[in-house]
Amino acid sequence: MLFFLKKLVPLPFGSGILLYLLLFSAPLFAQNTPPVYAKVLCMNSPEGCECKFPEKEHGIRIFHGEAVILEDPFTKSETSKIRRSKESCIYPRTNLKPLAYQHAFRPMQTSLDHSPKPLERFLSQEDLERLSEFQPTSLGAYYPTYYHLALEEAFPGTEVAAYSPSGKEIGRASATFLEQVRWEGSGIAKDGKKYHFAGEGKYELYDLEWGWGAGYNYQVFPYRTLAVSFKDLCEKIGSRISSCNKSKVIGTLAFISKIKEKKIKMQNGKYHDGYFCLNDTGSPMYIRDDRVDIFVGVHGGGSPYQPQELSRNLFLDAGIHPLYPSDWKLYSSEKERFWCPKEKLPRNPFSPSESECKLDYHAQAPEKGMEMRIFFRKDGSLVRCRT
Repeated sequence: MLFFLKKLVPLPFGSGILLYLLLFSAPLFAQNTPPVYAKVLCMNSPEGCECKFPEKEHGIRIFHGEAVILEDPFTKSETSKIRRSKESCIYPRTNLKPLAYQHAFRPMQTSLDHSPKPLERFLSQEDLERLSEFQPTSLGAYYPTYYHLALEEAFPGTEVAAYSPSGKEIGRASATFLEQVRWEGSGIAKDGKKYHFAGEGKYELYDLEWGWGAGYNYQVFPYRTLAVSFKDLCEKIGSRISSCNKSKVIGTLAFISKIKEKKIKMQNGKYHDGYFCLNDTGSPMYIRDDRVDIFVGVHGGGSPYQPQELSRNLFLDAGIHPLYPSDWKLYSSEKERFWCPKEKLPRNPFSPSESECKLDYHAQAPEKGMEMRIFFRKDGSLVRCRT
């Protein structure tokens, strides 16, 4: 192509190289540039917000929390061209929140062993032998998300000081990493320090294989630990436990048949048996009612705001799809979302029908629910995992 151009227009020395770069390397650069993901902001709008098609009067409706790709991430215009699936449209740039991550990070390539700890680690020999005899109690459908240990290598950036609850500086790490620790609960810095979020912008250092659970010396383990609301768990089974509270139900042994039926091959080559320990919890803003968070070690948390390779985990690969922020159709602020109010659902506060609630995940993503069961011994005592 340059040969024919040179025949038509005489070019100064070096211009051929420049023209070659312009003609050929620009498309290649565009193809190799990692996509820039963004979160859609669209509050107080259950019908969504309009995203207009280029040069057309109307467009499509998009919802708060949806993940989109910025097709013009460096534009200085008041609007930005975004892509959702195969559709592109124009949306106000101030209502898009670009999200940063480390493109080269691959959580599934870790050498850490993510095989579920054997049940012998959590149950006595007697409980193991009689597990099939215990009375299963269904808690109804639970809707999953994933959480993991944050890794500084995945969220590099400007280093800042990390402080203990007493105000002592205990280390320095990337600000974006420490923000992820606040979100996920724990994380590992590049220097090997393990941080646990202690609330109010403070951190604690710890030395455990993975991390602490919700108290009472419980730890978290990949593909064995579930985080739930113990308050809501007591509302479901409190009639069977006197003065039910977290101390009496933390560590509850749970079984999810859908996990077992999926025949998910784990790192040790065995299929997951579907058993878990309810030994962690989370913010009541996110973990409440029939929500469950599955701990996946340093594997990806299934974020819709990242390329697939950065968010993968073994359950997600097997088709256990988590709730996404856009499964709620009404937000009063960026993070405060609408939940089906219990007082309007006396029939079953954890299983509203589609006609009873159309603004949260019960109606928007019913297929993501998984039945969860717990177990009682013949004497009426609750089967719980050991610390």
